[in-house]
Amino acid sequence: MSASSEPSRGLPADFSVAEKDCALYEGVRYEEYWGDPAQVRQNALEKHLVREMLPPRGHRIIDVGCGYGRLAPCYLDRFDSVVLYDGSMSLLSQARDSMGDRAILVAGDVMRLPFKTASFDNVLSIRVLQHMHDLVGAVGGIRRILAKNGSFLFSYHNKRNAHRVLTYPQSCRIADPFSLESAEVSPTLISHHPERMAALLGDVGFSKPEYRGAVIINSVAKLTERLGGREPSGLSWARISGRYRLAPWLIGRVQALEGPGLVKGEDVSDLFECPACRGDVARRDESFECSECGTRYPIIEGIVDFRL
Repeated sequence: MSASSEPSRGLPADFSVAEKDCALYEGVRYEEYWGDPAQVRQNALEKHLVREMLPPRGHRIIDVGCGYGRLAPCYLDRFDSVVLYDGSMSLLSQARDSMGDRAILVAGDVMRLPFKTASFDNVLSIRVLQHMHDLVGAVGGIRRILAKNGSFLFSYHNKRNAHRVLTYPQSCRIADPFSLESAEVSPTLISHHPERMAALLGDVGFSKPEYRGAVIINSVAKLTERLGGREPSGLSWARISGRYRLAPWLIGRVQALEGPGLVKGEDVSDLFECPACRGDVARRDESFECSECGTRYPIIEGIVDFRL
């Protein structure tokens, strides 16, 4: 999308191959998607589950694919350092305007995280993996920047959800929910099988995932609201729909089992490394420069731009 084009509302309808891992949401009014009445309940449920599943305290957290900072209220006050990371400069600009200097803002590609090994003790990545064809690369990169015993909280679209299992025999358009292969639901939505996800997480050094299901049944939600229910709709069955992996959206939590401990650093900028060659970078006026390959990464209105 060009800088001069009108921003799209809600979610992007399509994207080019070059944009799949980085600039999918550039210029998209993503906040309007979550402000839509149809998504308000889902938003409330996901925020509640993220608050519940994150540790109460920690040193450093990075929100990979943070968007405009939708989930920032769930963790800003829990960690000593907070990094918001996204491929969209327009969304990061919204995050900057809403939270000022309470977080470090970094632009970059999920597949080329510009941080040293074991830089964080907590990684959050919600509604990101459904865009990833290369799950091994994405999850492996996140595992690299997470210290031993660190927590990774993530979500993805569940290929084997209950609705798909029940409707698959009557519809030839639905991908086989029992096949372990990921399936493209739409140009911007890839569904992943929970068994494949568990195997992949284990292969890169994570524990077995613990899940909560994020599903809203609107008829039940409306009735509960009329009766004065205050908890987010869907919370009462989040555990069971997660345990048996029935929900269309799963929020999972795993722990890094091995590897180095948390890297020391007085400032988050001490943790940066070049995404092109993994070399050290140093601050040079309004940019960071790699000592190995010489690539410069500008700081644009408070956002460090590590996009290649």
